[in-house]
Amino acid sequence: MKNFLRSCLRAMVLLWLMGYGGTMASASEMLVPEIETPTPVGSRQHQLNQTAQGQLLLSWVERGERGGQLRFAVLETGGWSTPQTVVAVRRKLAAAPVVLGLRNGALAAAWIVSTEQEDDPFGAELYLSRSTDGGGSWSKPLQPYSGEARIYDAQMSLAALDDGRLALVWTDQRHKPERYQLMAALLDTMGKPGPEIVLDKDVCSCCNTRTIAQGDTLWTAYRDHRGGEVRDIALVRWSSAGPSQANIVHDDQWVIEGCPSNGPAVARRDGLTMVSWFTAADGVGRVRTAFWPDGENHFGKPIEVDTHANGYVNALLLEDGSALVIWRGRAGLTEELRLAQVRQDGTVDHRTTLYRGDFPRWPNRHLSLTQVGDSVYVAWLDLEQAQIRLVKRPAPSAAAMAGDVVKAE
Repeated sequence: MKNFLRSCLRAMVLLWLMGYGGTMASASEMLVPEIETPTPVGSRQHQLNQTAQGQLLLSWVERGERGGQLRFAVLETGGWSTPQTVVAVRRKLAAAPVVLGLRNGALAAAWIVSTEQEDDPFGAELYLSRSTDGGGSWSKPLQPYSGEARIYDAQMSLAALDDGRLALVWTDQRHKPERYQLMAALLDTMGKPGPEIVLDKDVCSCCNTRTIAQGDTLWTAYRDHRGGEVRDIALVRWSSAGPSQANIVHDDQWVIEGCPSNGPAVARRDGLTMVSWFTAADGVGRVRTAFWPDGENHFGKPIEVDTHANGYVNALLLEDGSALVIWRGRAGLTEELRLAQVRQDGTVDHRTTLYRGDFPRWPNRHLSLTQVGDSVYVAWLDLEQAQIRLVKRPAPSAAAMAGDVVKAE
């Protein structure tokens, strides 16, 4: 098997860097391991997840003359496993498909296929399948919703529950063509879907959602849609019994006529919930992060992570209660893939630029982030190279140096 680690990239040594917020940030020389992926040139719609055994799982779509294939591979001790195909479809795969590990050791896969109907250009069908042999074979795809559903093709999110069940969230237009509601269903350990659950009756159509699970409880972060075209981030807590009241994370009052296609990230750990998101309510592109400890009535004051941002945020919570956030920022006319550690006291440090260059449009523009052990993995699609790229970094520690600047060549 070919060596999966490329030689470490030589970092650019910068004399100075204008720090975010107007301060000078120090620069350092670093080595950032870039991991060679098993994805061929032209692959797209990647996702990072984990198996039940805690191994990194990369999924992607390969396109050919006969349509697209959803494929995946697992990063094992000696390198990547042999890529396997979940499904091949002739029609367009819309939102990025997902392959993830369930707590009972099975794998689950979900994908959205465009219906390609002229009278419903954004209509889609959503399918789920399971594998109990590591991806060697997959169950017959099922549509886990009723016949009256009108699936919108822009997004979905999934979460694995501790008992082997699976949560699925999607956007639905079944009641009004211009009104999008957030729907959910729980699938049992055999893949049988339970009753449909309405999480919110009016949401932003295209912004991606994120769903996490802890015990029998789930949290879904999404962009809400209120009167006057206000589109701010909300978080709803739910279970098989239904949703609790949704909470607006912060009243940004972003008024925008159409969906900005820029959703939030959510994470939870040790009684702490965190949401990161993008807003341009005042005409300035901002990335913000807010924390909500159990026992409090609401989220704390949002922390400004970046005020030169394009968004497309992803985030996770670290062991010390801080958040690791990645997003697309702006440096003049150039876009950057940025990373920072955000602490509950408002400190933002360990700022790093992982990549400078162009990013693709939907459905390939999102950033993937996950932590496996003491390592953090970040994946994105390099538009110029037409290649899915993956870097590995140690999770930030108190001894790490702030202001690191690295450019993946």
